[in-house]
Amino acid sequence: MNTPALSVRHNHFLHRGATAIPRPRSITTSTSPFRVRMSLQENGPSVAVVGVTGAVGQEFLSVLSDRDFPYRSLKLLASKRSAGKSMKFEDRDYTVEELTEDSFEGIDIALFSAGGSISKKFGPLAAQKGTIVVDNSSAFRMDENVPLVIPEVNPEAMAHVKLGSGKGAIIANPNCSTIICLMAVTPLHRRAKVTV
Repeated sequence: MNTPALSVRHNHFLHRGATAIPRPRSITTSTSPFRVRMSLQENGPSVAVVGVTGAVGQEFLSVLSDRDFPYRSLKLLASKRSAGKSMKFEDRDYTVEELTEDSFEGIDIALFSAGGSISKKFGPLAAQKGTIVVDNSSAFRMDENVPLVIPEVNPEAMAHVKLGSGKGAIIANPNCSTIICLMAVTPLHRRAKVTV
């Protein structure tokens, strides 16, 4: 397994759905009969989406599909209230599972968008089990031990995170408006050679 898909592009999972662009979308993706889906691969990482029944969780799935993100398995996680629901993704039927402390066995990457309290409780548990957690909440943004990353701005902040190493980690991201702002400001900042 290689890391570029995670280290360079994970940010897009987090923010495309959080922007203010209204875009009605079903998680059932339309597939052209002439397009071969490359995302389901035996050598890809196992992926879990936490908060999958929410708007951002559904957008995670849409972006995974749009980008042909490679995965060997997909686990859909949500609250007890949503457990048992059926969802279709890339022409496959999945059953939403209840998020528990045992949900991350064998999971390589977990995309979290279920609120700060859920992230604080389950993010460290997932990381302890060797999962790389990409958290979309504010739970870890001010934690000096957790990299706050915009891949196009500071990918080096997560250089220690290696997919397939068996070592879990938590990666936080700023909110969507901060990311949009910094995407524009960072090149200007570098051009001006301002040091902080």
